[in-house]
Amino acid sequence: MRFLRAVFAAISCAPLLADASCGSAFCNLNTDWDIQSVSVKQGVRLDLRAEYIKQDALRHGTHQTQPAGVVDEHDEVRTINRNYLATVDWNINEDWGITFKLPFISRSHEHIFNLDNGLGGVDPELEQWNFSGIGDIQTTARYRFYHDERSNAGVRFGLKLPTGDIREKNSAGEQAERSLQPGTGSVDTILGAYYNYHEGNIGWFAQGAWQQAINERDHFKPGYKVNADLGVSYSATPDLSLMLQLNLQHKSNDTGSNAEPTESGGHSLGLSPGISYRITDNTHVYGFVQTPIYLFVRGTQLTSDWSAAVGVSTSF
Repeated sequence: MRFLRAVFAAISCAPLLADASCGSAFCNLNTDWDIQSVSVKQGVRLDLRAEYIKQDALRHGTHQTQPAGVVDEHDEVRTINRNYLATVDWNINEDWGITFKLPFISRSHEHIFNLDNGLGGVDPELEQWNFSGIGDIQTTARYRFYHDERSNAGVRFGLKLPTGDIREKNSAGEQAERSLQPGTGSVDTILGAYYNYHEGNIGWFAQGAWQQAINERDHFKPGYKVNADLGVSYSATPDLSLMLQLNLQHKSNDTGSNAEPTESGGHSLGLSPGISYRITDNTHVYGFVQTPIYLFVRGTQLTSDWSAAVGVSTSF
């Protein structure tokens, strides 16, 4: 199904749930175009995507909140993420494939540090970070163990590698919190399963995935993630396709002396409408927006009210 390949390749907005109190963020939407298509041909596909996530809504539990203003603590202001992701997918044959994902992260972050003024109050001090760099590379393999003329089912397995920097500093020489860094420093295992079905101009898919860090680095270990995605798609014309996704994510708290266990993790449910337009037989452009249906964060974290992504996907 031509449109499913392009549309689901496109799906890549940012998570509405922050990974930690400072609000570092990347995608929690389904980006695996290869497992959405009923027809899988041998060859290579390149997907280039840009996403924008402005996290400036401070949330405690399920409710928005205000800065606490506690002496010698910091209050989060905002994190802006401009992420770019290059995905290369190689269909070795109809049943086996390999996917490589290379992220580039441009991130700015602001928080207020509440200095003790010696008079029972605070002197707020603005601290800022701006940095760009390669994030953690991911490589996964997939195996399709069942298929018929309308559906496919399979499994995915792979690794996230610690290629992203974990020592970014600001102009004052202060190192950013570990949850804000481009990389986690950990090697993560990835395991998932999927199913898709298509009949006429309507298709749907379901996927679940587990990501678990297997090591700690410099006293920081990110929490495990569980994602579940459900999507439906509709071919409005031969070139224009519409789709809608529900994306559920649960993340456990980070651990280690350089982590913030009480200010990390939670779960979210996002609604993600999008469109895709075919400009040539092998190339599509796309755009998506994500909004939250439900958000719960552990402690106090920065979240986003909406996120957006645009990109292009082409096969060879």
